[in-house]
Formats: sequence, structure tokens, C-alpha cells
Amino acid sequence: MTTKITETPRERVRRAFTEPGEFRTSPLYRALSRTVAGDEALLDLAAGGRPGQYPTFLFFGAVHHLLLTDAAAAGDPLAAYYPSLLPPGATARPAEEAGPALVDFCARHADALRALIGTRLVQTNQVQRALGLRFGLAAIAAELGDRPVHLIEVGTSAGLNLRFDRYGYRLGGRGYGDPDSPVQLVAELYGDGEVPDLDALPRLASVVGVDLNPVDVLDREDRQWLRALVWPENQDQGLLLAAALDLVAGDPPPILAGDAIDVLPGLAASLPDGEPRVVYHSATRMHVPAERLDAFDAAIASLGDSGPLWWLSVEEAPDPDPRTDPSRGGASLRLRGPDGDCRDLAVVEGHLRWVETLAAR
Repeated sequence: MTTKITETPRERVRRAFTEPGEFRTSPLYRALSRTVAGDEALLDLAAGGRPGQYPTFLFFGAVHHLLLTDAAAAGDPLAAYYPSLLPPGATARPAEEAGPALVDFCARHADALRALIGTRLVQTNQVQRALGLRFGLAAIAAELGDRPVHLIEVGTSAGLNLRFDRYGYRLGGRGYGDPDSPVQLVAELYGDGEVPDLDALPRLASVVGVDLNPVDVLDREDRQWLRALVWPENQDQGLLLAAALDLVAGDPPPILAGDAIDVLPGLAASLPDGEPRVVYHSATRMHVPAERLDAFDAAIASLGDSGPLWWLSVEEAPDPDPRTDPSRGGASLRLRGPDGDCRDLAVVEGHLRWVETLAAR
């Protein structure tokens, strides 16, 4: 008889820091993850988040937030390792040497970090993911014809993706959207598949977001938390986020607060019968506790109870991977149509910095 070994919550947290594959563009977080994995006091802090919250994002977001906003913390020796905290032209200290400074910082600010980790949530801050939504809408535009569509985003955070139609885009050297927008999203293009016309979009009947803890684009503290979730090396992303927050603050989309499992069935009942709807989520399902994933998926599917539903997501790697060379990695931009058929529209970098189209099969 085989004995099943159950991983404890502490072991899951340690594993997240031992294998931080998400930090491909952050040498600092890769180095600091090794420090956290080997330090029991840091693991205690990192384990204090709400169920379903990914501990690496939450822990490093809390540390970054204090460094960015707390006057006492801002002068800490740890700040010298963060490119986001240095004046233009300054060079950060080597990431591999930052571990002891992190240990000391967390010991001095343990109470403040514990409060942040215990109350804050990992929130969507990558406005670049609006490209995935626009790509998906363009892909289904012909199926919708002249019918306007109701757009719902789950895990919407500040609703930045819901204002996708206010941004400019450049994909593979070709421009789309508003060329004069202060928010310009640029992505590399790979693959042999067809790119839909990103300017041929369905009309929107309504837009609404759903989030456990919506971010108020007019609230300074909320904006600072989103900024803290941007990795320290990604300064261009920080500037892009600030521009998007300023733009969306002029016309914030409606956002419903609450768990999608509870909110979506009621939202579905409020939509006009027979009218098409699109639901989008990106890097959201990964934060849903494992025991609630089936209920999460069922709640999203309920949006199709009274009308045709197109379910668009950027979550996991394609399985099986349809590419002849999957070495680039990436997540599936996946679409499930009203008939229940699922297909990968493209493979994309998790933050939509690149799109790899897929040849028709």
C-alpha cells in the first residue's frame, strides 16, 4: 500500500520561494527568494497571507511597499538593491548580496509587514494584459456580427484592462488603437499564425469588473500598493501603470466587490436574455484556493446560462503545447466558445510582452 504524503502549508510556502519560476525578469527577487526559503522567521511572515494568495508576490509586494512609502524604511540599506528606489542613472548593488539586508529589514519592520501581508491581496497591475483581451475580442468579432457584447473581467483590480479601448498598441511593428493615448502597449510577435485585425472589434453593450478587493484608482494608498507589486527592475512597467491609472481615473469602470463565486450568478441573472457576453481573466485563477477552483469555474460558466458566453483567459501553459518549439514558454490565450469548444488563440508571455500566434490545424 502506498502512503500519500500531504504537503503542509509551511512546506508549500517554502517551495514557492525555493522554485520561484515566476521571477524571470527579476534577478533581485530570484536571489531574495533563496534567502526567504532558508529563513524560518521570513517564512513565518510570508505564510501570513489569506488562503489562495501566492506568497512570493505578496511578501515581496509588502517589502517593496514599505520601501516606497515609509519614510523610515526608505533609508534602509535594503533600498540600495532596488533599482526602483534609486535616482536615474544610479546602479543598484548586486542582487546576490542582498540577503542579509532583507533579513535585517524584516526584523525591524516585522509588525508593519505582517499587517500588510495579512490584509492586502495580490492585485492585477499589468496593464499590458489588456492586449490579450483586445486580441481575444478581435478573434471573435466575426462570430458576433453586429451584436454588441457585455464584457466582464474577473480579478479586475483597478479595472485597467476594461479600458483597453483607450490605449494604443504595437504588435510586431504594426499599430492599433489610439496612437495618441498616453498608454502605449508594445509587444513582440512570433509564430506563423494569423493575427486578427485588432481594430475590428465588437461594440460594447456594457463593461463591469469583479474583484475581491477592488482598487480605487482615486485612492493614493491603493495606487501605491499596485505600484509596489511591480518588480523593482521593471521601471518601464511602473511608468506604464502610472499612466494607465491616471487615464482610467478620468472614467473608472464599474466594479463589483466580492468573491466571483458569489457575485457572478447574480450578475448573470442581471444580463439581458440572449445577449452575448465575454468574460476575461488573467493570472487570477492561480490565486483561487484549490478546494474552490471547481466553484470558481462553475460561477464563470453561469454567465452563459441566459446568453451565449465567450470565455477568454490567460492562466496556464498550453497542454498539450501546439508549437513545434515550446522552448519560449508562455501561457495559453485560451477561448471557450458558446458551444463549449476550447481553443488556444495564441501562446503569450505572462505579462503579454510577446505573442506567439499558432498556425491553423
